[in-house]
Amino acid sequence: MAPRSSSRERILEAAEKVAIEVGVGHLTLEAVATKAGISKGGLLYHFGTKEALLKGMIDRHMDEEAQRIAETHAELGGTPGTYLRAFVDSMMQANGKDLHTPAVSRSFLAAAANSPGLLERPRTVFAEHFERLRASGGHFPLAAIVSLALDGLYFGDIFEFSTLTPTEREQLTAELLKLADRASLPPA
Repeated sequence: MAPRSSSRERILEAAEKVAIEVGVGHLTLEAVATKAGISKGGLLYHFGTKEALLKGMIDRHMDEEAQRIAETHAELGGTPGTYLRAFVDSMMQANGKDLHTPAVSRSFLAAAANSPGLLERPRTVFAEHFERLRASGGHFPLAAIVSLALDGLYFGDIFEFSTLTPTEREQLTAELLKLADRASLPPA
């Protein structure tokens, strides 16, 4: 990945702050430019449309997520069998932080409903994730169940359906990690 300019990063940071404050649906280029301390023209130089800015935010978020997973994976030894555990660890660490907050996540979903192109990269990453699970040499059905359970927790949080206590969430996380370890073993 090519390094991004500091102006571009400042704009993306400002856009994230605006999204957290008012939601993606109320995010305006003017508000982001003001928050970034640049002119609207300066913002438009980097992101010609609101959709381009939203795509940049999604890409940045996904790059950070991929980096977090890769770092955790490396800490666990970097073998195909440790990928799922790294994924679970990383996703549980990110839950409820910054762009993972329910209001921001819901507003991204709403934006994607109006601009399906925003889902292009997440679809690709999702497909690549499942290919990694298949290629890990472990028990793919169990690995898929763990991954889909994380999705369920995530969407339960987004729509604020979850009634899990912090203790229950910790217990679920521990069980998902145990299942991830079991899924790394070849099927019996």
